[in-house]
Amino acid sequence: MFTTGDKLLNVMKEEEIGIAELARISGVPERTILDIMAGVKEPELGVMCKIAEGLGICVHELRADEEYYAVSVPKDTIAKLIVVSEINNVELEELINCILEKGIEEHGFYA
Repeated sequence: MFTTGDKLLNVMKEEEIGIAELARISGVPERTILDIMAGVKEPELGVMCKIAEGLGICVHELRADEEYYAVSVPKDTIAKLIVVSEINNVELEELINCILEKGIEEHGFYA
């Protein structure tokens, strides 16, 4: 899995371009580019657009990889989970993760 910083570094290596040159052609400060490369923070879309334009690539080429898998779940189950998450003032993703962890622990599916 690659971060935005990893992808930016790879493009910079391929294009043989340094931080100072990227800052010049994109109009993005060197410090911001360094922060992106170090993974200090995910950049705002506007900043990424400037960098991508300066490099002559599509901004989507710099997006961090995400690991998501689709699982088929009945609509009524999702609706119930949403209601439970709202009643308990918990984000849906957090609730699902908690349910999965407890289920895994209770059924012995852990190392």
